[in-house]
Amino acid sequence: MNKNLYIKIIFFAFSCLSSITLAKGLAKDNNPLETGTYSFIDSSKNHIIFPKGDSSFSLFYRKMDSLVFNNQGQVNILHLGGSHIQADVFSNRVREKLVKNYPGFTASRGFVFPFSVAKTNTPSSYASSYKGQWDMSKSVLKNITKPLGLLGIAASTSDPNAEATILLNKYNTSPIWFFKNVRIFGFAEHGFVEPVIKLDSATFIHGTPDTLNNSFVFNLSSPKDSLTIVFQWGNKDLQDSLKKQNLRIDSLNTDTLKTVLDTNIHYPTFTLTGILLTNDTPGISYSSIGINGANVPAYLACKNLERDLKFLKPDLLILSIGINDANVEIFDEKLFRAHYDTLIARVRSVAPNVAILFTTNNDSFRKDNKNNFLLHPNGEMARRAFFTMAEKYHAGVWDMFAIMGGLGSMAEWEKADLAKKDKVHFNYAGYNLLGDLFYQAIIEAYTRHIALLPAKESPP
Repeated sequence: MNKNLYIKIIFFAFSCLSSITLAKGLAKDNNPLETGTYSFIDSSKNHIIFPKGDSSFSLFYRKMDSLVFNNQGQVNILHLGGSHIQADVFSNRVREKLVKNYPGFTASRGFVFPFSVAKTNTPSSYASSYKGQWDMSKSVLKNITKPLGLLGIAASTSDPNAEATILLNKYNTSPIWFFKNVRIFGFAEHGFVEPVIKLDSATFIHGTPDTLNNSFVFNLSSPKDSLTIVFQWGNKDLQDSLKKQNLRIDSLNTDTLKTVLDTNIHYPTFTLTGILLTNDTPGISYSSIGINGANVPAYLACKNLERDLKFLKPDLLILSIGINDANVEIFDEKLFRAHYDTLIARVRSVAPNVAILFTTNNDSFRKDNKNNFLLHPNGEMARRAFFTMAEKYHAGVWDMFAIMGGLGSMAEWEKADLAKKDKVHFNYAGYNLLGDLFYQAIIEAYTRHIALLPAKESPP
């Protein structure tokens, strides 16, 4: 049997088995639920829809083919959104299914951030912790104080004792994610500050500054799944001030340090805007980036979005931004599409051949001035906008709004213990079920592509 035909059979078999599994439902890990219980879910609509065909996915499919057939190359997926994506339950479900169902497809973890330093939730797929004093700036704030990158968040510290830690496999029973290359995006102000990677109490690694891209590059000798960022400080004014007061930086407690720093106008500060963790292993890299409350203008506010994108070079861009844009009394569909036009133009200036996949908004409710929940028809209007944009950009659409049951269906998801009481967000089980459905739709689309590949005889 020739190799291509064999691969086709494997994918068709997987597709059939996956469909059977989805029919039974997998809302919770190792706890199958009958989707027949959820009469409000329209699984017949669980497909990627291509209003103008899927020709724009050709390059993405070819890169997948290279990985599937020859175990060569990396496929880079970027998923942008708001709080649904910052939580990273839904997106992580897809990520882990891709790498667990296809052993050997585990590539880079991609962009991460120690969200705990900004006093907000770290994505559920990894852990972060910190020490010291940090200030935060985010793309959703009216007053953005720092130039932001793709992640839409920045954390600044002037504390010489500051640290930030990322633990990729904290919640995995078996380690999945490793990296050998690290790029720390950030910059110093008012003096010299250099981020240094601490791997353990005795191992510190200095990177190579990339001043053009406001980042520091680290190449590790062996794969790692965690790191701690510490800082090397150098500021003559501050050192002289401490010397006059007979104080040493490494001996100061936080309160004393703050007092000292407050007396020095020009003390050094380092602002962290992102961490990119990569390796050279063939496989699929799935970066999910979300900020609670983010709408499309929040991403447009990221001054260095293009700079960061060129290091990721996405092959597939999944756009799940819209629930916050539509959470208004009067939804301006034309303005919504105009904002997306600008965002897509900026992405394509770096990745001109990227395949684009929209996910429509989930159904949600809004509150009136008496705190009563009301149906929110803006979800239907946003859905129409996504399909209009899919036609314009020859993109795909995963119609979450229709799949979950349409207008008012969020109330049913809440009753079924799949959504939170705010009738906007899902709980862990609900996000996992959505992730299962989305994963199935993506695999189905790729399987169709596989079926159309011409058979090639293997050489003798």
